Amino acid sequence: WAEQRGDTSLPCPPSGCDDLIGAVFELGRTLCRLQLSDEELALFTAAVLLSPDRPWLTESKKVQKLQDKIYVALQHEIQKKHSAEDKLSKMVSKLPLMKTICNLHLDKLEFFRLLHPETAMNFPPLYKEVFNSELQYSDPRES
Repeated sequence: WAEQRGDTSLPCPPSGCDDLIGAVFELGRTLCRLQLSDEELALFTAAVLLSPDRPWLTESKKVQKLQDKIYVALQHEIQKKHSAEDKLSKMVSKLPLMKTICNLHLDKLEFFRLLHPETAMNFPPLYKEVFNSELQYSDPRES
């Protein structure tokens, strides 16, 4: 399929996910340019996962306080390594792209779930736990 497009860099079947895949690779490229240490990447990941704006959260203020503490730890880690002062702002500037990727992923996941409900029912438990609040994995045969 890659040769049909005249592109041999990524052999990718036509999946309807080109926009999602492109956005993920763009995010990966920009984060790689920041040359994050393992500690910085771990703290940034934690801060992103602890997003207080999820609509289903019951204690968003507690999540916000925890996220704030993680950002303080991240800033401390960046300063400890004498990294560029604007590194944190560059990292935070990626959040809108990450939100876009998340929304694209949810759209593709919902479409996939509707097309292949039996496969979606067998997604790994962690995957279902992370995305179950956004999507319902109900068996369409029960309706």
